[in-house]
Amino acid sequence: MQSQNAVLVYDGNCGFCTRLAKSIREKTNDQITIVSFHKLTDIELQSIHKQLSRDLCAGEVQLIESGIRFPGFFAVRQLSWKMDKYKYFSFLLYLPFVPFLGMGIMYLLKRYRIKLS
Repeated sequence: MQSQNAVLVYDGNCGFCTRLAKSIREKTNDQITIVSFHKLTDIELQSIHKQLSRDLCAGEVQLIESGIRFPGFFAVRQLSWKMDKYKYFSFLLYLPFVPFLGMGIMYLLKRYRIKLS
């Protein structure tokens, strides 16, 4: 496993997720290691962060940065700071009620991502 400051663990068996991961990789100028949890063993997941498991990763995207785990919407919010064109608007994701809206959108994406592929 490549050691970097930030690791994004996503579902690599979903076309929608794979396209998003490729886009994130390009927009963050390879600042983040992006890996599908399907390609990792349980031990490798644990080496990235002690709380990671296959069930947790199957439920939502996980960003591990400086030893801190950011799930779902909170991962997207952290990633936005690393994207050149989006970082100037990242503060909007911290406004009141935006996290609730973001978590709702992430839930819908998780539920219907296969249909979006």
